Amino acid sequence: MDRQFAYSKVPLITGGFWLAKLISTGLGESVSDFSVGIFGQKNQVAGAIFTVVWSLGLFSFFLIRQLRNDRYQPINYWLSVALLAVFGTFSADGFKAVTGLHYFETTMIFFVLMLASFAVWYSQSHDLSIHHITSRLNEVFYWLTVAFSFMLGTAAGDWMASSRSGAYNIDTSSLGLGFLNTGLLLGAIFLVLVAFRRFGKPTQNGLPEIISFWAAYALTRPIGASFADYFGYDFHGGVLGNRGMSLIWFVAFVIVLTVIVKKSGSTSVQLEQPVEETMAHQK
Repeated sequence: MDRQFAYSKVPLITGGFWLAKLISTGLGESVSDFSVGIFGQKNQVAGAIFTVVWSLGLFSFFLIRQLRNDRYQPINYWLSVALLAVFGTFSADGFKAVTGLHYFETTMIFFVLMLASFAVWYSQSHDLSIHHITSRLNEVFYWLTVAFSFMLGTAAGDWMASSRSGAYNIDTSSLGLGFLNTGLLLGAIFLVLVAFRRFGKPTQNGLPEIISFWAAYALTRPIGASFADYFGYDFHGGVLGNRGMSLIWFVAFVIVLTVIVKKSGSTSVQLEQPVEETMAHQK
């Protein structure tokens, strides 16, 4: 945990970063639902076990590769994010199914867990800056917070979109906005946050900058998932389905990841400035 790195081990927060994050969340939603149902509606337990095994296994593999390296590596980082989107979706859905809680209640639980992650992170490092992921301690807490943000986003999106009555995915605590309206509403809030970061220019590492980043980051999850579900289930009677949407998201993800890797020069080239240069620039 005391290991220090010369470079921040996360990518620069650019338009490409947000695009890749949104695509990865849509990919995670569609692939998770497709994987759980791969053995049919009568064998969803087998599908759930299958999904946990492969998504958690691959996520652990790529995350360990990222943790072991002393610099940010695009392939390891973004495959970890995409696979966490799959596992995080299943984890949030599975938690609700096992506990029998309403979506609003699970949303509050994951929100508290995310806040707790921030609290412990700050108590250990006194630094919540995403620009200072330069130690093993900060990196571990970064990924823990990312995991809770996925679960929070999944539960919050379902809380907003699910129906209060009907024959499928019913929850009396839900707002009943539907997938498309939820995606559009949260998408608008996301754009406001990104615009604030771009044009408002909050002081780097200040509270507004940190809050706006994590709020936007958490929102990418229900935005991507809402559009994935809308086009998978509602669009023209669900003609695309989870299989079709999984393929579409996968192709988009490969394209964006290829651009990111080429832009960085190689999978091992760091995009962020060295910590010393960043701090000197801030001064």
